[in-house]
Amino acid sequence: MSFFGFFKTKDSDLTERIKNRWKILSNGFIIDSKMNDNLVWKVDINFFEDFFSGIEVRSGQSLGRRLAHASSESEEWLMSASNVKPPNGRDPKKWKDTRHDWEERGLGLFELVDDGKEIRMHISHPINGPMCAGIFSAIWEYSTKSRFRFRWNQNTSESLMLTLSEDSMMIPKPSGLSIPWFNQKSVSSSEIEHEFWDTLLADDDGTWSIMGNRMAMINQDLILRFESYFLPHVDGIHEGREGSYLWHGLDEKKSFLWTIFSDTTREIFFNSGYHVIVSKEQDWIVVGKRHLSRNGLGTIDSVNSIDNSGGVEIYFSSCFHPAIFCGVLSGCWERAYGRNVKSEFRVESDKNVLKLISMAEIARQ
Repeated sequence: MSFFGFFKTKDSDLTERIKNRWKILSNGFIIDSKMNDNLVWKVDINFFEDFFSGIEVRSGQSLGRRLAHASSESEEWLMSASNVKPPNGRDPKKWKDTRHDWEERGLGLFELVDDGKEIRMHISHPINGPMCAGIFSAIWEYSTKSRFRFRWNQNTSESLMLTLSEDSMMIPKPSGLSIPWFNQKSVSSSEIEHEFWDTLLADDDGTWSIMGNRMAMINQDLILRFESYFLPHVDGIHEGREGSYLWHGLDEKKSFLWTIFSDTTREIFFNSGYHVIVSKEQDWIVVGKRHLSRNGLGTIDSVNSIDNSGGVEIYFSSCFHPAIFCGVLSGCWERAYGRNVKSEFRVESDKNVLKLISMAEIARQ
């Protein structure tokens, strides 16, 4: 086989593994068939970096360490709940299944630098430094059946050095989490979209892209655990819009946190320059399929117009995370109407409801 033929075969193999692992459901979800059917967010890595930096700015906090520990805890739970076989030995070059897992998720590549008193790992092309550090530390603990302290140093976006040192501290195993919104996860059929993977390109460095943008899959469990690490330290909203979001049934801290998530997402989406055209309420169904479902964030079931200024109530029974869902649709509303939006979220017995109305209309009342 020629040199170029080798890489063509390798890239083709990764492409097929990506298509086979991630199951596209008709309710707008993407599930991880290797990790207990956990929901995943298909996200542009630049979008995620902007999301993470945006919530740090709005919260006035540095959140890297909390994201790292949430990622480690989530990875441990997902591996345990999914009965993933631990990697064999201490040589990551032989961890074929783990390497494939990282490639399929778009996380990056790893290699052992030193296995002495301190273990040093080099991670190239990491999706996010704290996230990759936490995920790999959990895998190393899972393989060695020991606890480790970890720290990382990332000088460039393309390279990260992770250092692990054994720790005698007893840390209980994580348990599953529940979600405080209505979520219809199970559906009877999968949606086969011929266009979903049309522009998928797997690179020889273990990363992959769609429409030329590098993508990754982030598990819902990781986002929820990051929320739990972040929540106790939320003390308000330091930048961005505070009065544009109303979350029924949440306490003040959780409302602050979801507002931070949602407002960050809204701003990123609005600045992305997408053309969003809404001439009638049913156009929102198409908007939802394009900007929510194709990324695993859920889908819109129905829409009711509530005023003559673009105000709508959106009903949905599948949702990756309400704050991200709301942020995307708020950005869509502002792209469509060119005005600031006010959003209101509530949970009813068998559905979630998102109300979007013009801030200008509210001001005149």
